[in-house]
Amino acid sequence: MDWAKNVFVRNAKLYQLVLEGLWERGEEDAVAISSYLSQEGLKGCKILDVPCGIGRLAIPLARLGFEVTGLDLSPHLVGVANRKADGFKLTAGRTNFLVGDMRELGSMFPPSSFDAVLNVFTSIGYGTEEDDLRFFRDAQAVTRRGGSLLVSGLRNRDYIVRNPSQNVYEESDKLLVLDNYSFDQSRSREKGLWRFYLKRGAKSGEALTFAGEFPVDIRVYSPHELVARLEASGWSVKETFESFVTRSPCRADSPVYAVAAKAV
Repeated sequence: MDWAKNVFVRNAKLYQLVLEGLWERGEEDAVAISSYLSQEGLKGCKILDVPCGIGRLAIPLARLGFEVTGLDLSPHLVGVANRKADGFKLTAGRTNFLVGDMRELGSMFPPSSFDAVLNVFTSIGYGTEEDDLRFFRDAQAVTRRGGSLLVSGLRNRDYIVRNPSQNVYEESDKLLVLDNYSFDQSRSREKGLWRFYLKRGAKSGEALTFAGEFPVDIRVYSPHELVARLEASGWSVKETFESFVTRSPCRADSPVYAVAAKAV
């Protein structure tokens, strides 16, 4: 997890700009997730959003009537989330943002504390396979029986095998992020660099200033691999989609996918 701490904790102010640029997407995800949870009989339920970042999912869900606890490794991002919640004038108890490690849920919350756990825009594969299993087990322990785990934004190994070298970018009004990946098929790990460029000047003819370069190393899973790990951790997998927004079936040529599971 050292590379992840370097990006999300030590350089959190820079990564905040990435999340700010994704705020509208978070609102869209919140509406889709609210619809799915309501369909599962979990309207207005208690949610754990982990990692929560700046609250781009938790705050819209709270505004839709859910009671949301957000957990993130970054003190800076949690501070931003709390300030944003104050800015939206959410009532006391509607949101609660905490600093903590997603691998230590079992020591942070009593059993059956939540009706649903969300891992959106994902962080699965950022550490070891055992880290992922520990998260799934602890998430199951803190979710009441019959509650849900929703994971989305997972990069699809089946797609990556067919497209091993990739250049991806994310852009907002303040930042451009260039991602260059290569795939180690024998270890199923995607390695590469995230390069951050700050935008400066007028929108017409903006200048880019290099702000940092960060190595990444991510374990990627095929949908069947992730399903097997969830089922070994006490979850019953209900469905896999491309996303909760479209609910289109996940296929081998889907770049990303989402999983919905129930605690049993």
